[in-house]
Amino acid sequence: MNSLLIGPTTRKQVVFAGSCALFILLTLLIAGPRAHQALPAITPFMPMCALTVFTTSCIAAFLLGARFTVTPQPILGALGGAYAFTAITVALQLLMFPGVFTRTGLLGAEPDSAAWMWVFWHAGFPLLVILAALIRDRFPSKPIALPYIDRWTWAFIGIPTALAAALGVLAIHANLSMPFQTAPETNPLSGSRTGLAICLFDLLAIVVVLFKGRLRTVLDLWVTIALLASFADASLNLLSMAQFTLGWYVARVFSMLAPGVLVCVLVWEVTVLYRELSEAHASLLHTSAHDALTRVYNRSYFNDQFHREFDRARRTGQPLSLVMVDVDNFKDYNDAFGHLRGDGCLSAIAKALAGTARRSSDFVAHYGGEEFALVLPDTGLEEASVIAEQARLAVMDLGMTGPIPGGQVTISAGCATNEQNTPGTPNALVQAADAALYDAKRAGRNRVQSVAPQR
Repeated sequence: MNSLLIGPTTRKQVVFAGSCALFILLTLLIAGPRAHQALPAITPFMPMCALTVFTTSCIAAFLLGARFTVTPQPILGALGGAYAFTAITVALQLLMFPGVFTRTGLLGAEPDSAAWMWVFWHAGFPLLVILAALIRDRFPSKPIALPYIDRWTWAFIGIPTALAAALGVLAIHANLSMPFQTAPETNPLSGSRTGLAICLFDLLAIVVVLFKGRLRTVLDLWVTIALLASFADASLNLLSMAQFTLGWYVARVFSMLAPGVLVCVLVWEVTVLYRELSEAHASLLHTSAHDALTRVYNRSYFNDQFHREFDRARRTGQPLSLVMVDVDNFKDYNDAFGHLRGDGCLSAIAKALAGTARRSSDFVAHYGGEEFALVLPDTGLEEASVIAEQARLAVMDLGMTGPIPGGQVTISAGCATNEQNTPGTPNALVQAADAALYDAKRAGRNRVQSVAPQR
């Protein structure tokens, strides 16, 4: 099964993604000049954003990894690793951030540890996306063989996760100096080469994805939007990292958008695949229950459903009628016109019989050969005989000629009914209706014969 993620884009998807890109750029252009504008302090906003990024990144990593196990395209596994890396780095940054859990941060964090984790997070994600794009280009037509999927999945997800953990240890224990040449009370990224480098990494990743994929697939389209959101996040932090400023708030919204946009696409894919699976399942059930030739229910469905209706009729005390129908002289018809026209004859008769089953509980089944069964729940013998006569007339109205007396294809029908509070069985009712059918054939065919209700 091919992944919708690596399927071709549609015009609507391109237009929608383009609108998202335009929104991101316009927001960046509007918020950039006002990045230092102070806004009311919402203390839980930063941990809430970090938790959202962690959660959505975990979901993206899981869904991409799961998709890779089904559609072994290296880019899916590699992107899953990129989001696993993001999840671990943002979680470590939150734990190390001063004032969130403790005054100085957890895990023995140094004063600059959280800043370094931010750098690792925002630099590592675009670099891993670039690696994912290059891996796809390295294996354009040779997907990973299924026996090796599990180990490749562990490699794609596990290595970036281990890398993020190692960088966390480095940020805590390596006694790294502040990567920015500014005073603590000013923006640590303003004018710094580190911040500019992170923005350039995002732009480079966008260029690589555009050059390698040319936006031909859904995945290329939305990874580009995620990278654009990451670029806007880094740019606004470059302009203002002071807490509770306009740039700081908007940057964190974009940080949530970077993994969130792909999660939405992945959930959309799962929804589409589930709908297709549901439709395929319904089609399979329909195919398994219907006769391929006549398009009415087959013998297997009749055996199951007729027994259910019989049991229900016994529980509710309602009558159940069965009409057995046989095409008169059908062997002569086949001999004269051939089996192809014989098949067409059976199909036309089945359609005519189905037209007489007007209630939702009534159904027609191809019993075998040229024989059909019409099951009529909650129907007494008199009403069943009327319906059987309507079926006989409906077949005559078809006007199909045949090499038989009268020159027209006809049917014979036998009706039997199981009344309430009777000790009958489903097989007994079938035998009674079958016996009535052969009485009709012995009486000259093209007629309906009924037997007294079973008591």
